Amino acid sequence: MGQIYKVFIKESLLIIGDEPQDAAVDYLGNAQLLNLVQARLKSAHPPVYVFARNLSEVWNEFKRNFRLIEAAGGAVLNPDQKLLMIYRLGKWDLPKGKIELGEPREMAALREVEEETGVPRPEIIGILPTTYHIYPLNDRLILKRTYWYAMRIANGFDFLVPQLEEDILDASWCDPKEVLENRKNTYGNISLVLDALQEELS
Repeated sequence: MGQIYKVFIKESLLIIGDEPQDAAVDYLGNAQLLNLVQARLKSAHPPVYVFARNLSEVWNEFKRNFRLIEAAGGAVLNPDQKLLMIYRLGKWDLPKGKIELGEPREMAALREVEEETGVPRPEIIGILPTTYHIYPLNDRLILKRTYWYAMRIANGFDFLVPQLEEDILDASWCDPKEVLENRKNTYGNISLVLDALQEELS
C-alpha cells in the first residue's frame, strides 16, 4: 500500500502520495508544491493529489520550506461514549498543543487535554493519524505536525474548565448527534481525526 501526506491549508487540502491516481498531478519540483500552497493560502481550492515517485525525498525537501512545529492532542471519550470537544476561535476543535522540549508525545497530549479542559488523567487507548497543516505566522510559513491519540476516562467528569487564556470559550462532552453537528463547523484535520476515531471504535 502506498503512503500519502494530507496537508491542510486553510479550507483546502494538498495530498502528496506515491500511488498513481486518476486526476493526479505529476510532481514537477519543489517550486510547484510551494505554488500550490500559496494559491490555497489566498483562496479555497478543491483537493489536489500530487503523485511523487520518490515520496520520502520529496516530502523531506517540502518540509524544509517551513518552520516545523510539533504538537500533540487527544480525542477523549467518557464512559457514556461522549467525545470531549472545545470551542476556540469560532470553531469546534479537539484539545491539543505544542510539545515542550524533550517531552514525549504521549505526555504532551495528556498534558494538553488536562490544561485545556480540566479533565484529569485520561488513558491513551489508541493512536490516531498524524495531521499536518500550514499557516502564516509573523511573515513565516509554519508546518504544524500534530500527533493524535484516542483516550478514555474511567469515570464521569463533568467539571470541565475551558482554558480561557488559550481562547477556549467552551469545553463539552458531546454525544454522537452533537459531534455530527459540530463537524459542520470544524477544521479538515479534525474531521480526519474523528473519522479515524470512529474506525478505531467500530
